[in-house]
Amino acid sequence: MPRTPPLLELRNVDKRFGGVHALKGIDFELWSGEVHALVGENGAGKSTMMKILAGVIPDYRGEMRWRGEPIRLKNPRHALELGIAMIHQELSVMPELTVAENVFLGRQPLRGRVVDWRRMFLEAEGILAELGFGGIDVRAPLADYPLGVHQLAEVARAVTSGARVIIMDEPTSALSPMETERLLALVRRLAAAGKAVVYISHFLEEVTHVADRITVLRNGERVATLEARATDKAELVRLMLGREARFFESSYVGRRRVADAHSGEPAVLEVRGLTLPRRFADVDLTLHRGEIVGLYGLIGSGHFELGETLFGLHRPSRGQVRLEGRPLAGGPGAAIAAGLAYLPPSRRQGLFLQKPVYQNVTLPWLGRIGGVVPPVRREVALTRGLADRVGLRPPDPLRAVGAFSGGNQQKVVLARWLVEPPRVFVVSEPTRGMDVGAKEEVLKILKELAEKGVAVLLISSEPETVLAVAERILVMAKGRIVEHLEDREVTKEMLVHAAAGEMQRSA
Repeated sequence: MPRTPPLLELRNVDKRFGGVHALKGIDFELWSGEVHALVGENGAGKSTMMKILAGVIPDYRGEMRWRGEPIRLKNPRHALELGIAMIHQELSVMPELTVAENVFLGRQPLRGRVVDWRRMFLEAEGILAELGFGGIDVRAPLADYPLGVHQLAEVARAVTSGARVIIMDEPTSALSPMETERLLALVRRLAAAGKAVVYISHFLEEVTHVADRITVLRNGERVATLEARATDKAELVRLMLGREARFFESSYVGRRRVADAHSGEPAVLEVRGLTLPRRFADVDLTLHRGEIVGLYGLIGSGHFELGETLFGLHRPSRGQVRLEGRPLAGGPGAAIAAGLAYLPPSRRQGLFLQKPVYQNVTLPWLGRIGGVVPPVRREVALTRGLADRVGLRPPDPLRAVGAFSGGNQQKVVLARWLVEPPRVFVVSEPTRGMDVGAKEEVLKILKELAEKGVAVLLISSEPETVLAVAERILVMAKGRIVEHLEDREVTKEMLVHAAAGEMQRSA
C-alpha cells in the first residue's frame, strides 16, 4: 500500500461497555482502492469497531482520522455525509415497500414534490442490472422475495449512495453460490474504481479470495494484519481461535462420510407428502431419536418454509406430519406442546432486542417456572446457567439482547429451547453470520442434545455446517427433496452440485 495517509484509520481505539472491554487499543488503516477484510470470533470486537467507523458509537477513547485529519463522527448520518456507508448484517430494509423503494430508501427521485415512480423503477432496474443482478421485478414488494434479494437491495442502496468507504457486514450470508460470485466480483470492481471496502465475513474462502489485506481480532485486540495472498484458511482459524477447530476440520477439507438410515426404529417425526403451494411439494422425511439430519438447499429452495410449516407457521394444502405417531396440527402453540421446538433463520424473528436476556429466554416457559408471576431471581438464575452452557459472551442475563453481537443473539434464541429440551428440534441456519469458534459452540450443543435423544433437523444453506455434524443429509431444490445422502462419502461440491444442478434442470 502507498505510504500516503490512509483514507480512514483508527489509532489506539478503546471501548468499554460497563465491565466488558470490547476493544483494546485497536489500530486499523484503510486505503482507497483496497478491500480490507475483518475476521474474528463472535464477541471479538468486530461489530463494535464497525459501529465506531460508521458513527453508530460516538463515545470511545482513541482517535479516528479521515484522510489524515482527526475526526469524531456524531452519528450514522454524519458518517454518510462524509462518505462512509455500512451494510449491516441485520438488514434495515422495509419488506412491505417495493424493491425499488428499498434501493432508494430515503432518497427517492422526485418530480416537484412527489416521487417520480417511473424514473425510480427504471433507475433501480438499471442499478441492479449493472451490479449483475438483473431479472428482479423492482415493482414488486420486497416481501415477495427471499432473504437473498433483501440483502441485494441493501447492497445496491449502499453502493449507489456515493460513499467512498463501504462497510459490508456478512453481505453473502443469505446469498446463493451464484449470487455470492456476482457480489464478490462487484466488490473487486468497487475497489478497482477507487472505493475502499471493509469486508466482514465468516466465510474464510471468500475472505482470502476477495481481500487485499486481512485483520484478525481476538478478545477485543488486533492480533494480526496480513496480506491475503500470503495466508490461508488454516492460519486464519489459528489466529482467530488460538487453537484448532474440531467440528469443522472435515468440513474445511470438504469431505465427510455420512451414516446409514436408522432401520427398524420407529421415527420420532414422520412427514409424508407435505405440500405448501409455491414453496414446496410432496416432501417426505423421517427423523429418529438421537440423530441429526441435515437439510441442505440454496436460497429459495423451500427448505426454510418447510421448517416454518413443521412449526405451524404455515398451513399446508396437503400431506401429514406425525410426531411420535400422533398427527401434528395447529399453530406454534400446538407444536411446542407436542415437543417440537423451532429456531428461525433470522434471529430477530424470535427476539425482543430492548429486553434483557433472561426475559427473552424464559418467555415461553413462564407458566412452568413457577407462580403466575415467576420471581425474577428464579428467571435470572435459570438463564445464567443456560448462558454459560451456550457460551454467551458476556454471560450477563440482565443485559439487553440488542447490546450483543449477532452471533451471541443467536445463542440467546438457542438457550430459550434448552429450558426444557424438546423431542424434535428444527433449527434453520443456526450458525448464520457466525465465525468458526461460535459455530463450534452451537453445533456442540446440537450434538449434545442428540446424544440425549433429541431428534434434530438442521436446515441450512451453508454446506460446511451440514457436513460438520449431520448423520444423514437431504438436498432440496425447487421445493422438492432431490437427494437422500446416507452411508456414503459426501463432499461440499456434491451438495452444491445437487442443489444447483436440479435448479438448472428445472429452469
